[in-house]
Amino acid sequence: MSKLSRLCGLICLGLSLCQPARADVCEPSPAEPVNDPDSCRALWEKIGLPTGGDDLDATPVCHTRYVLLHNNEAKTPFWVIEPLNKKQVSGKFKRPESKKFKSEGGVCDEAQAKDGDYTGSKLDRGHQAASADFSSNGEWMDESFVLSNAVPQQGLGFNRGIWKEFELLVRNLTKDRGELYVITGPIYADDEDSLPEVNKKNNACKIEIKFEAPKRPAICGAKKKCDAGVAVPIALFKILYDPINKRANAYVMPNIDHRKFEDKDALEYLKGFRTTVKVVERLTGFQFLPDIPGRRAQVEECVATMLH
Repeated sequence: MSKLSRLCGLICLGLSLCQPARADVCEPSPAEPVNDPDSCRALWEKIGLPTGGDDLDATPVCHTRYVLLHNNEAKTPFWVIEPLNKKQVSGKFKRPESKKFKSEGGVCDEAQAKDGDYTGSKLDRGHQAASADFSSNGEWMDESFVLSNAVPQQGLGFNRGIWKEFELLVRNLTKDRGELYVITGPIYADDEDSLPEVNKKNNACKIEIKFEAPKRPAICGAKKKCDAGVAVPIALFKILYDPINKRANAYVMPNIDHRKFEDKDALEYLKGFRTTVKVVERLTGFQFLPDIPGRRAQVEECVATMLH
């Protein structure tokens, strides 16, 4: 079986907490280069592609500076990988004020999120690979405004608040380290809409993270109920890996308005959402960083934070 075939059918490894998949939202079709991870191997080769199993309805999509696995049922990514370097995040290009998101041409029409799905939802089109991560190249920045690189996020207090601060801290870390791999994606409730538990017993970082069910499980514009809308995650994760110093960090942040909880110091506030890569794997059903050296310790232990 080819690597593409395996990727197009990732499964949740029998784990209880993963986004349920309906088979065949997209009919099988001949692979295009944009859907072949080997065509963008340079983006992920040092860390390896996340692994799973055999029957999720998923489509890999290569972009110039990031690669993602698209969840054809949820109309969001499962994960987005971006290799960052100091030059890439240190440019002068700014996010366009009126830039609109477009649908992902690399997945079938039935799986594409549409800009109108977000209209009236009061949720942001939340970048996974942040537009400012591509400030050295205007075309790369434009390419980040595609809905396969977005999930419905709370705006004030999250996407435009602490999450924005988090992304800035990641770019500052990249400038300091010179090179950094970032993996970002959504976390959903399970099949029964049960919320996951992250507590001091099952999180090696000894931190409890509480989740809330979204007011709407999916959005589709003005419609109140969506049979096939864009799924709203309960949380977002971000994994950071320094390939030079061989260190991995992981964070999980509930998709809520954080304003009444936020500390003035974003770095201090983020400490309350530290976890391990292993916990993110349990919440998503994927295995991350499969090819890094010393993987077990980096995945299972609460490795000292790199953010500063």
